Order: sequence, then C-alpha cells, then structure tokens
Amino acid sequence: MKLFILTMRFLTRIPIPFNDDTILSNEEFSKGIIYYPFIGLIVGIINCIVFKIFEFSGSLFLSSILAVLSGVIVTGGFHIDGLADTCDGLYSSRKKERILEIMRDSRVGTNGALAIIFDILIKISVIYSLGFDKGIFAIILAPVAGKMITPILFNSRYARTGEGLGNIYLREKYDFRSIFTIILGMLIIVLFLREYALIPIIICLLMGLIFRKHCEKIIGGMTGDTLGAGSEIGEIIFMIVYIMEVNLL
Repeated sequence: MKLFILTMRFLTRIPIPFNDDTILSNEEFSKGIIYYPFIGLIVGIINCIVFKIFEFSGSLFLSSILAVLSGVIVTGGFHIDGLADTCDGLYSSRKKERILEIMRDSRVGTNGALAIIFDILIKISVIYSLGFDKGIFAIILAPVAGKMITPILFNSRYARTGEGLGNIYLREKYDFRSIFTIILGMLIIVLFLREYALIPIIICLLMGLIFRKHCEKIIGGMTGDTLGAGSEIGEIIFMIVYIMEVNLL
C-alpha cells in the first residue's frame, strides 16, 4: 500500500494523506511500475465523472473540454510538460548536448507550445466526436493506454549523465514487473472494449517502441521528459485509433 500511495503521489496531484517518512531507494520505488495502469484507470474515472456531471449542461463540447481539463489538473500536467520539453529539444535540430539542455529549460518554446495545443485539441475533438455514450471509453482508457506502454519506454538507457527522475525506472532489459504492467493495461482495456480492444492495444505498443527508438537515435536513450512525452503520445494514439475503429467497424 505504501508503494502504491507513493507512486500515486508521484504521477498525480491527488491529495492522499501519508505520514510514513521512510525513504525508498530508486530500486524500491521503481517497483511501483506495476501500479501504473491502475493509477491511469483512476485518473480516467475521475475525468469521466467530470464529463458525466457536465452532461447535464446539455453541451457536449463543454463536457469534452472539462474532461480534458480534469486530466491536466489531476496529473498536474506532468506528462504534458514532458511532451512540450521533448518537442522543444528533439526538434531543435541541435546536437545531443544542446538538445538535453533545451529539454531542461523550464521555458516553453514554439515546438513545445504547438505540442500542447495539438495534444489538447486532439483529445477534445475525439471525445466530442464520439459523443456522450462512447466518449466515456476514450476518457477512461486513454490514461490506461499511456501507462500501459511505459515499460516499453523504460527499456532503454538514461540519456543524461548523473541522476534524474527518468533514471529511477530506466533499465535495459524487461523484467517480471514490466511484463505484468503491460498485461494489466491490456486486460483493463479488453474489459471495457471487448472486441474493439485488440487494434488500439497493438498500435499503442508499436508506437511506444517506435518513439523509444526515435529518442535513442537522436539522444542515445530516454530521459524523464521523453518518458512523459511517450505516455502522452500513447494516450493520443489510443484515442485516435479508437475513434477510427468505431467509425469503420
């Protein structure tokens, strides 16, 4: 329970009372990866509750906006910040050392701002297009999908020298917890989507692998920012694939 609470507090801004001052090592803390899909589910359910509450406003557009806003508030924009920093760095056309410096800069550049704008617009658009009934599945499961692919992102080396948030989880081989996390995420998605689950799952996992390889090619590994960006991209890809599947099948 302690590890779950610490992982929840790391990934979200949900105020959970916790008085245990014991400090965990990075290795111990990294074991919290097994809770990622479940925490994603909790975030998705909170967003869905907001969506359904504002359904009474009669405005699907307003409900869609507030559901996405809920996700930003609940997570503190944790992964969106990583997405912005990653886009500013990776697409600056600079060398590795300069890219890593840019990604550490707290200021948001043009690429980062565009990434945030399109990220939010895509999410709102998908939810709005799916409507009140099917939109709930995109809202609930997108955070699960984003967390499901994290073990693939973690299977890399740390691109920076020294310590950092990303270095807590990164390892160059899969272990039992990594496989368990992926399977748990898949099971949650299958539970909700049934026959619609397979294609989004496969494409999300594939895109996670492609994104990791892309980062490794440019900066030689992953950082905390690219891990957050990968999770956010996983959410977007899931939503896009799901709405395409709904309209085609």
